Amino acid sequence: MGIDFEARAGEVNFITGPAAAGKTTFTHLLRLALPPRSGRSVILGVDLMRARAREIADAKRRVGYVAENPVFIEQWSTFDNVAMPLRMLGQKPRDYAEDVRELVEFVGLGGAAELPVEKLSGAERRRAAIARALAAKPNLILADDPTAGMSPADGRRIVRLLSEMRRVGAGVVIASQDDTLCDVSPMWVWRIDRGRLSQPEQTEAADAEAYE
Repeated sequence: MGIDFEARAGEVNFITGPAAAGKTTFTHLLRLALPPRSGRSVILGVDLMRARAREIADAKRRVGYVAENPVFIEQWSTFDNVAMPLRMLGQKPRDYAEDVRELVEFVGLGGAAELPVEKLSGAERRRAAIARALAAKPNLILADDPTAGMSPADGRRIVRLLSEMRRVGAGVVIASQDDTLCDVSPMWVWRIDRGRLSQPEQTEAADAEAYE
């Protein structure tokens, strides 16, 4: 890849390009699932070419990730799936219950909190994945093609939800083939092709709903 990229706290970065252009590989690099082979890569202040394993593991915990096809424990409730990252950190239900309920409400799944995830629609599952990615209050939020297979209206709602995280100081990176989503929120738009990124363009939100 020929990459010169920076994502700042409180900003949304939207990466678009054709299929097999390198979007997913780039997302995996940002979430520390793939090690960089050359150059310099600093994620959340950690220089990956020099960092120790513990430093990299600590940085991973500060990254929230929404996959194209999120995986859940299907028989668990929406609430329990969203709470999973906090349980893995050793927190008790009494410590996280209120925060998780607020997250489930925030993504519009308040009425489905106790439903098993297997009962949710595709768009609802993506909302649950966003809530789960936000549960540990990450500094960096990554989404790989989060609107795949959705209607245009549902896709815009998902990007709007992700973009709202800039308001709490998180850096947001969204990768998608659908460049019609670029006006959902103020964002930097990058185009990738054959592993190379173009210089970004800054957009303003043309969609009034982005501010609701």
